[in-house]
Amino acid sequence: MPKSITRIVLTGGPAAGKTTLISRILKEFKQEDGWRVITIPETATDLISGFGIKPFGNCVSMLDFQYFVIEDQLHKEKLALKAARMVPEEKVLVIYDRALLDDKAYITDDEFTDILTSFGKTEEQVLSGYDAVLHLVTCAKGAEFAYDLGNNARTESIEFAREMDDRTLRAWSAHPNLRIIDNDANFNNKIERALREIYRAVGE
Repeated sequence: MPKSITRIVLTGGPAAGKTTLISRILKEFKQEDGWRVITIPETATDLISGFGIKPFGNCVSMLDFQYFVIEDQLHKEKLALKAARMVPEEKVLVIYDRALLDDKAYITDDEFTDILTSFGKTEEQVLSGYDAVLHLVTCAKGAEFAYDLGNNARTESIEFAREMDDRTLRAWSAHPNLRIIDNDANFNNKIERALREIYRAVGE
């Protein structure tokens, strides 16, 4: 049988549940069941924590930072697809913790287009590289009680989290298989709904 490679982006505003969902995906799509899951971590976080490149604190401008992010993301995605074709498993799930269109939420549309052009890409080409996009809505919308301002890594205000959720959703709005996973009184239900969309994307 031909190899099946499904590429799914997990996106959304701060504190949306992406990390928890990735953990569940790794438990659901097990190697002993014939699956290989390839995960691509969030590029911006890697650059900030690993390289010390930050779009604030007078380090680099937001525009310059996005050049770094997009170049690194393109490289990671190329390697991930190459790996997906090389692994022995016939069913491969590539999970992106945010992807290229997320960067559009932080700069103007023209700036985003110019950066893609510099790498020989168009937005249409980029979008066609993902089979499905799951937008997990930030818990700052409808589940404010779960928005943990006590977390040292959670520096965004609730208002900013809502704004970035809106901007991120707009950035991905042109993808034909965009699914919005809104909040639920029970967080586990939100994760289960996201998993159902992933099973649907892989045809199971």
